[in-house]
Amino acid sequence: MSWLDPARLTESAEDRALREELRDLLGTPASNFFQAEVTPEIIALAEDLRREAERRRHTSRQRPSWILLAAALPFALVLTGLGAWGFQQKQRADVLAQDLAHQDREHREQLVAVSNQFKTERMAREEFIRTLQKEGLKSPRRLGKELVIPVDRNPIPAAADTQLVKGH
Repeated sequence: MSWLDPARLTESAEDRALREELRDLLGTPASNFFQAEVTPEIIALAEDLRREAERRRHTSRQRPSWILLAAALPFALVLTGLGAWGFQQKQRADVLAQDLAHQDREHREQLVAVSNQFKTERMAREEFIRTLQKEGLKSPRRLGKELVIPVDRNPIPAAADTQLVKGH
């Protein structure tokens, strides 16, 4: 941008600050720009100043909000996927809990049926014993005795290379 450009009136504060910094580096007076001698060093410094102003203007710009949304999109998709997976797992766990409750109820019903069967068998056995006692048998317990086979309780011979710890 030339020194006489009318667009300079609308230049940013950063550009003005850099221009003042350049003026201090060059040692030129602040009031009269036209008396300064143009040299290749001054042209190179002006070009550096312009590049620095562009860089600062570029870095100070606000990023549009859609960039933030685009950056957050993968995280949102992952969270949505995890939520759907968790919901599916919860449904599977609920179905499994219902199945287990149904099986538990069936087992309890079977247990009640078996205990009722044992009660009826016991009552039938007791009724049978009462009827035998009424008929006059001396010992109804003899009917329930089993044949006992005598067992020889000789100690098992120990192996030749073992030692007895206790004298049993």
